[in-house]
Amino acid sequence: MNRSVSSAVFGKLKCHRNDRSYSVATSHKGVRVDIHFFCDTDDAIDRLLPLAEKVWRGRVRYFKAFREYAVTELLELLNGFLDCGEDNPPQVSATKLRKVLAVPYSITFMLSGNDYEDEFFEITGGDSPCLHEHCLTVSFDGDGRIVDGDARSLF
Repeated sequence: MNRSVSSAVFGKLKCHRNDRSYSVATSHKGVRVDIHFFCDTDDAIDRLLPLAEKVWRGRVRYFKAFREYAVTELLELLNGFLDCGEDNPPQVSATKLRKVLAVPYSITFMLSGNDYEDEFFEITGGDSPCLHEHCLTVSFDGDGRIVDGDARSLF
């Protein structure tokens, strides 16, 4: 990690030497989206930046895939987390979740860490009080296919 990195799509990236990452903030439909690059190897940004630019150009498709996977595969898990044994636990409907996840708040690009160091990315959303300090993350491989997802606590 030693250089200034710029992108035709994102502009100048901020370098974070302490954790070997880069970041930039951009927006979609007036909503801020933070883009992060975790670079465990010296050439990682050279591999991740073209993927990020491709994903950002196709963001409408990726955001929709993220939202629909979250609603169909992660809603039950999320509602299970929200049910803490209360008499009337909060629950989130599919319609409400689609609205909350209309624009994610973060996309993170990184290498897999396996022997092949494959590129992948995660889209994360759920910045809403109705999710009670939880967010949803969907992981995509370097070809843009969904490989996994999870509901996570923010506390």
